[in-house]
Amino acid sequence: MTRPHDREGAGFTVTLDAYQGPFDVLLDMLASRRMDLTEVSLAAVTDEFMRYIDRMDLERNLDEASAFLDVAAVLVEAKSVAILPADEDDERDGHGMEALRERDLLFARLLQYKAFKQAGLDFRVRMTEHGGRIAHPGYCGEDVAAMLPPLAWTTSPEGLAALAAKALADAPVREVSVGQLHVPIVDLRRQAAIVRDRLKALPGGSATTFAELTEDTTSNLEIAARFLAVLAFFKQGVVQVRQRRPYAELHLRWAPDAGASDDPYEGPTGDDPQDGGDTAMAPSS
Repeated sequence: MTRPHDREGAGFTVTLDAYQGPFDVLLDMLASRRMDLTEVSLAAVTDEFMRYIDRMDLERNLDEASAFLDVAAVLVEAKSVAILPADEDDERDGHGMEALRERDLLFARLLQYKAFKQAGLDFRVRMTEHGGRIAHPGYCGEDVAAMLPPLAWTTSPEGLAALAAKALADAPVREVSVGQLHVPIVDLRRQAAIVRDRLKALPGGSATTFAELTEDTTSNLEIAARFLAVLAFFKQGVVQVRQRRPYAELHLRWAPDAGASDDPYEGPTGDDPQDGGDTAMAPSS
Protein backbone atom coordinates (compact mmCIF):
# COMPACT_ATOMS: atom_id res chain seq x y z
CA MET A 1 0.00 0.00 0.00
CA THR A 2 1.28 3.46 -0.84
CA ARG A 3 1.50 5.75 2.17
CA PRO A 4 0.65 9.45 1.58
CA HIS A 5 3.86 11.39 1.95
CA ASP A 6 5.81 13.93 0.01
CA ARG A 7 8.77 12.23 -1.64
CA GLU A 8 10.43 15.53 -2.45
CA GLY A 9 9.70 17.56 0.71
CA ALA A 10 9.09 16.99 4.37
CA GLY A 11 5.78 15.19 3.70
CA PHE A 12 2.26 15.58 5.05
CA THR A 13 2.14 16.59 8.73
CA VAL A 14 -0.84 16.93 11.06
CA THR A 15 -1.48 19.07 14.14
CA LEU A 16 -3.96 17.57 16.60
CA ASP A 17 -4.63 17.83 20.30
CA ALA A 18 -3.22 14.36 20.93
CA TYR A 19 -0.48 14.39 18.32
CA GLN A 20 1.57 16.75 16.19
CA GLY A 21 3.95 15.54 13.52
CA PRO A 22 4.22 13.54 10.27
CA PHE A 23 1.21 11.52 9.20
CA ASP A 24 3.44 8.48 8.67
CA VAL A 25 4.46 8.52 12.32
CA LEU A 26 0.82 8.83 13.37
CA LEU A 27 -0.06 5.71 11.40
CA ASP A 28 2.88 3.88 12.93
CA MET A 29 1.67 4.82 16.42
CA LEU A 30 -1.82 3.57 15.61
CA ALA A 31 -0.43 0.33 14.20
CA SER A 32 1.71 -0.30 17.28
CA ARG A 33 -1.21 0.57 19.60
CA ARG A 34 0.73 3.44 21.18
CA MET A 35 -2.25 5.67 20.42
CA ASP A 36 -5.92 4.79 20.44
CA LEU A 37 -7.87 5.45 17.28
CA THR A 38 -10.62 7.21 19.23
CA GLU A 39 -8.15 9.92 20.29
CA VAL A 40 -7.54 11.00 16.69
CA SER A 41 -9.80 13.59 15.08
CA LEU A 42 -10.10 12.26 11.56
CA ALA A 43 -12.04 15.33 10.48
CA ALA A 44 -9.12 17.56 11.44
CA VAL A 45 -6.72 15.23 9.66
CA THR A 46 -8.85 15.37 6.54
CA ASP A 47 -9.05 19.18 6.63
CA GLU A 48 -5.30 19.48 6.93
CA PHE A 49 -4.77 17.04 4.08
CA MET A 50 -7.15 19.00 1.86
CA ARG A 51 -5.11 22.14 2.53
CA TYR A 52 -1.97 20.14 1.87
CA ILE A 53 -3.08 18.92 -1.56
CA ASP A 54 -4.17 22.43 -2.54
CA ARG A 55 -0.47 23.34 -2.59
CA MET A 56 0.63 20.31 -4.61
CA ASP A 57 0.39 19.31 -8.24
CA LEU A 58 -2.34 16.68 -8.46
CA GLU A 59 -1.13 15.50 -11.85
CA ARG A 60 2.15 14.44 -10.25
CA ASN A 61 0.81 13.46 -6.80
CA LEU A 62 -2.49 11.82 -7.70
CA ASP A 63 -1.31 8.49 -6.28
CA GLU A 64 -0.61 10.14 -2.93
CA ALA A 65 -4.10 11.64 -2.75
CA SER A 66 -5.69 8.30 -3.69
CA ALA A 67 -3.66 6.49 -1.05
CA PHE A 68 -4.74 8.96 1.63
CA LEU A 69 -8.41 8.49 0.71
CA ASP A 70 -7.97 4.72 0.95
CA VAL A 71 -6.35 4.96 4.39
CA ALA A 72 -8.79 7.58 5.65
CA ALA A 73 -11.83 5.53 4.59
CA VAL A 74 -10.63 2.53 6.58
CA LEU A 75 -9.79 4.66 9.61
CA VAL A 76 -13.18 6.41 9.58
CA GLU A 77 -15.07 3.12 9.37
CA ALA A 78 -12.94 1.52 12.07
CA LYS A 79 -13.32 4.52 14.38
CA SER A 80 -17.08 4.58 13.90
CA VAL A 81 -17.24 0.98 15.07
CA ALA A 82 -14.90 1.65 17.98
CA ILE A 83 -16.92 4.56 19.38
CA LEU A 84 -20.34 2.96 18.93
CA PRO A 85 -21.64 1.20 22.05
CA ALA A 86 -21.96 -2.56 21.89
CA ASP A 87 -25.16 -4.44 22.63
CA GLU A 88 -25.89 -6.37 25.80
CA ASP A 89 -23.98 -9.43 24.64
CA ASP A 90 -21.05 -7.21 23.65
CA GLU A 91 -21.41 -8.35 20.07
CA ARG A 92 -21.09 -6.20 16.95
CA ASP A 93 -22.96 -6.58 13.70
CA GLY A 94 -21.37 -7.95 10.57
CA HIS A 95 -20.67 -4.48 9.19
CA GLY A 96 -18.80 -3.48 12.32
CA MET A 97 -16.73 -6.63 12.38
CA GLU A 98 -15.81 -6.11 8.75
CA ALA A 99 -14.62 -2.61 9.61
CA LEU A 100 -12.45 -3.96 12.40
CA ARG A 101 -11.00 -6.56 10.06
CA GLU A 102 -10.20 -3.83 7.56
CA ARG A 103 -8.51 -1.86 10.32
CA ASP A 104 -6.39 -4.83 11.36
CA LEU A 105 -5.49 -5.45 7.72
CA LEU A 106 -4.48 -1.82 7.37
CA PHE A 107 -2.26 -2.01 10.43
CA ALA A 108 -0.65 -5.18 9.09
CA ARG A 109 0.13 -3.43 5.82
CA LEU A 110 1.54 -0.50 7.75
CA LEU A 111 3.94 -2.82 9.55
CA GLN A 112 5.02 -4.31 6.24
CA TYR A 113 5.55 -0.84 4.83
CA LYS A 114 7.63 0.10 7.85
CA ALA A 115 9.87 -2.93 7.33
CA PHE A 116 10.39 -2.15 3.63
CA LYS A 117 10.99 1.51 4.42
CA GLN A 118 13.68 0.58 6.93
CA ALA A 119 15.29 -1.75 4.39
CA GLY A 120 15.33 1.08 1.85
CA LEU A 121 17.00 3.37 4.37
CA ASP A 122 19.63 0.71 5.05
CA PHE A 123 20.36 0.45 1.32
CA ARG A 124 20.66 4.23 1.09
CA VAL A 125 23.12 4.36 4.01
CA ARG A 126 25.29 1.60 2.59
CA MET A 127 25.33 3.09 -0.90
CA THR A 128 26.33 6.43 0.60
CA GLU A 129 29.09 4.88 2.67
CA HIS A 130 30.52 2.85 -0.21
CA GLY A 131 29.77 5.25 -3.05
CA GLY A 132 33.40 6.33 -3.32
CA ARG A 133 34.65 2.84 -4.01
CA ILE A 134 35.12 2.05 -7.67
CA ALA A 135 36.69 -0.93 -9.38
CA HIS A 136 39.97 -0.33 -11.13
CA PRO A 137 42.34 -2.58 -13.11
CA GLY A 138 45.19 -4.28 -11.36
CA TYR A 139 48.42 -2.39 -11.01
CA CYS A 140 51.87 -3.86 -11.32
CA GLY A 141 54.57 -1.70 -9.81
CA GLU A 142 57.88 -1.09 -11.52
CA ASP A 143 59.76 -3.04 -8.86
CA VAL A 144 57.55 -6.07 -9.45
CA ALA A 145 57.61 -5.70 -13.24
CA ALA A 146 61.42 -5.65 -13.15
CA MET A 147 61.40 -9.14 -11.63
CA LEU A 148 59.73 -10.62 -14.71
CA PRO A 149 62.12 -12.07 -17.31
CA PRO A 150 62.08 -10.37 -20.69
CA LEU A 151 59.90 -12.01 -23.30
CA ALA A 152 61.95 -13.79 -25.95
CA TRP A 153 59.74 -14.21 -29.02
CA THR A 154 61.49 -16.67 -31.32
CA THR A 155 58.57 -17.94 -33.41
CA SER A 156 58.11 -16.52 -36.86
CA PRO A 157 54.69 -16.08 -38.51
CA GLU A 158 55.44 -19.11 -40.68
CA GLY A 159 56.27 -21.20 -37.63
CA LEU A 160 53.08 -20.10 -35.92
CA ALA A 161 51.09 -21.12 -39.00
CA ALA A 162 52.81 -24.53 -38.99
CA LEU A 163 51.87 -25.06 -35.32
CA ALA A 164 48.26 -24.16 -36.09
CA ALA A 165 48.17 -26.58 -39.03
CA LYS A 166 49.57 -29.37 -36.85
CA ALA A 167 47.00 -28.74 -34.14
CA LEU A 168 44.16 -28.79 -36.65
CA ALA A 169 45.49 -31.96 -38.28
CA ASP A 170 45.43 -33.79 -34.94
CA ALA A 171 41.90 -32.63 -34.17
CA PRO A 172 39.34 -35.42 -33.72
CA VAL A 173 37.12 -36.33 -36.63
CA ARG A 174 33.55 -35.11 -36.65
CA GLU A 175 32.11 -38.63 -36.70
CA VAL A 176 33.49 -41.04 -34.12
CA SER A 177 33.21 -44.71 -35.01
CA VAL A 178 31.62 -46.93 -32.38
CA GLY A 179 32.29 -50.18 -34.18
CA GLN A 180 34.93 -51.16 -31.66
CA LEU A 181 32.32 -51.03 -28.91
CA HIS A 182 30.43 -54.02 -30.29
CA VAL A 183 31.61 -57.56 -29.63
CA PRO A 184 31.90 -59.57 -32.87
CA ILE A 185 29.21 -62.13 -33.61
CA VAL A 186 30.04 -65.75 -32.74
CA ASP A 187 29.27 -68.48 -35.31
CA LEU A 188 27.37 -71.24 -33.51
CA ARG A 189 27.99 -73.80 -36.27
CA ARG A 190 31.73 -73.26 -36.11
CA GLN A 191 31.82 -73.63 -32.32
CA ALA A 192 29.65 -76.76 -32.53
CA ALA A 193 32.08 -78.22 -35.08
CA ILE A 194 34.99 -77.57 -32.70
CA VAL A 195 33.16 -79.37 -29.87
CA ARG A 196 32.27 -82.31 -32.15
CA ASP A 197 35.76 -82.70 -33.60
CA ARG A 198 37.49 -82.56 -30.21
CA LEU A 199 35.14 -85.03 -28.57
CA LYS A 200 35.43 -87.44 -31.52
CA ALA A 201 39.21 -87.14 -31.42
CA LEU A 202 39.42 -88.50 -27.85
CA PRO A 203 41.02 -91.97 -27.86
CA GLY A 204 38.95 -95.00 -26.91
CA GLY A 205 35.83 -93.08 -25.99
CA SER A 206 37.59 -91.30 -23.14
CA ALA A 207 36.11 -88.13 -21.59
CA THR A 208 37.26 -84.56 -21.20
CA THR A 209 36.11 -81.68 -19.06
CA PHE A 210 34.22 -78.66 -20.26
CA ALA A 211 37.01 -76.45 -18.94
CA GLU A 212 39.51 -78.21 -21.22
CA LEU A 213 37.05 -77.93 -24.09
CA THR A 214 36.92 -74.14 -23.73
CA GLU A 215 40.47 -73.32 -22.67
CA ASP A 216 41.30 -71.77 -26.06
CA THR A 217 38.28 -69.45 -26.20
CA THR A 218 38.84 -65.71 -26.36
CA SER A 219 35.50 -64.43 -25.06
CA ASN A 220 32.56 -65.38 -22.90
CA LEU A 221 30.41 -65.55 -26.02
CA GLU A 222 32.52 -68.39 -27.40
CA ILE A 223 32.20 -70.25 -24.07
CA ALA A 224 28.43 -69.81 -24.17
CA ALA A 225 28.29 -70.96 -27.80
CA ARG A 226 30.21 -74.16 -27.00
CA PHE A 227 27.98 -74.85 -24.02
CA LEU A 228 24.92 -74.48 -26.24
CA ALA A 229 26.51 -76.94 -28.65
CA VAL A 230 27.01 -79.42 -25.79
CA LEU A 231 23.33 -79.08 -24.84
CA ALA A 232 22.25 -79.57 -28.44
CA PHE A 233 24.44 -82.68 -28.85
CA PHE A 234 23.18 -84.03 -25.51
CA LYS A 235 19.59 -83.57 -26.69
CA GLN A 236 20.41 -85.57 -29.83
CA GLY A 237 21.95 -88.30 -27.69
CA VAL A 238 25.41 -88.15 -29.26
CA VAL A 239 27.16 -86.65 -26.22
CA GLN A 240 27.23 -88.19 -22.75
CA VAL A 241 27.54 -85.92 -19.72
CA ARG A 242 28.57 -86.78 -16.17
CA GLN A 243 28.64 -84.50 -13.14
CA ARG A 244 29.12 -85.82 -9.60
CA ARG A 245 27.34 -82.94 -7.83
CA PRO A 246 25.96 -79.49 -8.63
CA TYR A 247 28.62 -77.00 -9.72
CA ALA A 248 31.17 -79.79 -9.98
CA GLU A 249 33.40 -80.38 -12.99
CA LEU A 250 31.47 -81.33 -16.14
CA HIS A 251 32.85 -84.40 -17.94
CA LEU A 252 31.95 -84.99 -21.60
CA ARG A 253 32.53 -87.70 -24.16
CA TRP A 254 31.20 -88.61 -27.58
CA ALA A 255 28.75 -91.49 -27.40
CA PRO A 256 30.01 -94.62 -29.20
CA ASP A 257 28.05 -95.64 -32.27
CA ALA A 258 26.08 -92.39 -32.22
CA GLY A 259 23.60 -92.48 -35.07
CA ALA A 260 22.28 -88.93 -34.91
CA SER A 261 23.38 -86.11 -37.12
CA ASP A 262 26.65 -84.43 -36.31
CA ASP A 263 25.05 -81.02 -36.85
CA PRO A 264 23.10 -80.00 -33.72
CA TYR A 265 21.54 -76.99 -35.49
CA GLU A 266 20.01 -78.89 -38.40
CA GLY A 267 16.25 -78.31 -38.56
CA PRO A 268 13.74 -81.13 -38.04
CA THR A 269 13.05 -81.34 -41.77
CA GLY A 270 16.68 -81.37 -42.71
CA ASP A 271 16.73 -77.76 -43.93
CA ASP A 272 20.08 -76.08 -43.87
CA PRO A 273 20.01 -72.86 -41.84
CA GLN A 274 22.65 -71.47 -44.13
CA ASP A 275 19.91 -71.03 -46.76
CA GLY A 276 18.12 -68.56 -44.53
CA GLY A 277 21.14 -66.87 -43.03
CA ASP A 278 24.06 -67.70 -40.76
CA THR A 279 23.43 -69.32 -37.40
CA ALA A 280 25.14 -66.91 -35.06
CA MET A 281 24.90 -65.50 -31.56
CA ALA A 282 25.30 -61.80 -30.84
CA PRO A 283 25.61 -60.07 -27.47
CA SER A 284 22.36 -58.79 -26.05
CA SER A 285 22.01 -55.02 -25.96
